[in-house]
Amino acid sequence: MACRLLRIPVAVAVLVMAVIASASAQSGRLQVAGSADEPMTDLNMVVALDRSESVELLDRTAQVEALATALTDPRFMATVRGGWQGRIGIAVMTWSSFDRTQVVVPWTMISGLRDSEAVIAIMRDYEARGGDFKHKPQTDIALALGAGMQLLEAAPFPASKRILNVISDGVDNFGREAFVERDQALAQGITINGLVHARGAAIEVVERFFEREVIGGPYAFVLSTPTPASFTAAMLRKMMLEIAQANTSSRPDGSGSVRVPAYHRLRG
Repeated sequence: MACRLLRIPVAVAVLVMAVIASASAQSGRLQVAGSADEPMTDLNMVVALDRSESVELLDRTAQVEALATALTDPRFMATVRGGWQGRIGIAVMTWSSFDRTQVVVPWTMISGLRDSEAVIAIMRDYEARGGDFKHKPQTDIALALGAGMQLLEAAPFPASKRILNVISDGVDNFGREAFVERDQALAQGITINGLVHARGAAIEVVERFFEREVIGGPYAFVLSTPTPASFTAAMLRKMMLEIAQANTSSRPDGSGSVRVPAYHRLRG
């Protein structure tokens, strides 16, 4: 069962390889930017990690290590380099409730392995210092969406696509209704994807909640991860999908993309 969930679909693999092949055929990269100090990225991505009390310490560590594995995987790096700009922007934040959010990794441009390693070093240092101690027990997904939007607005470089990834093991139990912030994000052209880090019967409940109130935008999807091993594979799969989809347009500014449904539910 777990293996079936982890398998990257053939269509996804074809999409990723097509992006890489297309970029390899280019004689040079197109760059759309306001100035030399503002290079454009293929996408800006915020990763929002759940730090409510339901997320156990081992799962918190698993989230960090899964992201580390994804960011250094050769397939991820090839997909990044295969984009129009050959780079992405990433920021990592944690969230819980009672307005408790924290930017763990400030905006960083990734165009090679050294950039990814710098991001990973910051995240591991945060974990080693026990950076989560200020977080509160409840799960306020609206808080995660609002903080993620603000972080995307503050990105120091322009992008043809903006993505907010919400990682959680539960549904809202505190604060505003999540769909209010979700709709605001969609109005700003932000795509929201979900990674459900739940167990057993809770998977279906959280998955349905994400579909109904959290995710949205072109190519939006939710992935479920019932085991620590599947979480690592899902993180890589998710990030490759997002980068590949950002480059399916025939133009570097992201225009002219294929019309797609409101979201995809991906199970393997």
